[in-house]
Amino acid sequence: MKSRGFVSRLVLIVLLILACRVLAAEAQNRHQPWKVGISAGPSFLTQDVASTGNTTGKIGPIIDAMVVYEANKYLSLGFDVEYEQHQIEQGSLTVGDSSTFSFLAHFELHVEKTKPVSPYFLLASGYNFNSFREDDTYLAACGEDCRIDIDNTMTIKVGFGLDMFLLSDTTAINVEVAWKYNKADMDFITDGTEIASDAFDGSSFSLFFGFRYYFPVSPFE
Repeated sequence: MKSRGFVSRLVLIVLLILACRVLAAEAQNRHQPWKVGISAGPSFLTQDVASTGNTTGKIGPIIDAMVVYEANKYLSLGFDVEYEQHQIEQGSLTVGDSSTFSFLAHFELHVEKTKPVSPYFLLASGYNFNSFREDDTYLAACGEDCRIDIDNTMTIKVGFGLDMFLLSDTTAINVEVAWKYNKADMDFITDGTEIASDAFDGSSFSLFFGFRYYFPVSPFE
């Protein structure tokens, strides 16, 4: 677990260093626009949620809001906030809902800045804030004082997307597919005491549909 966290932190540090270097260089002689976007879609867990007990997660919603700066026609630097939720089941028992807020710094590498379609690759790193809401059926079987606690964790996200300028020169329809890493420790608590623990795996594959607005180019003062 510690080695995975170290790798995620290292990727995030490298992304931030490169972002600062690119922004400093580009600000001297380029005046590129900012863009904002929002997208949503289905999210699919790519494995069992826990290592024991036949614990699985259903398809759930994911929502993403982002702000991006175009450093040049090939590279964009951005920040994302994502919310994702999945219903968790253990056999025929509904355990509850796992939720994740993700805060991500990301790079978009555009293959070529073409219109009306602009493809790009995505690499991001950040932090997952995990939470769990127990279902009434689970509490009835386990007890009203039963709780499930999932640790927060560093994350990495990779993906591929398309900006399609079918509406106007400044508004694009966005389609993106991405995989996000989310592994953490999970504790089972009764009467405030930890009675068991397991490895939680909320890593997921998501499909996004949304819109991006490109602000008009304006020179720096």
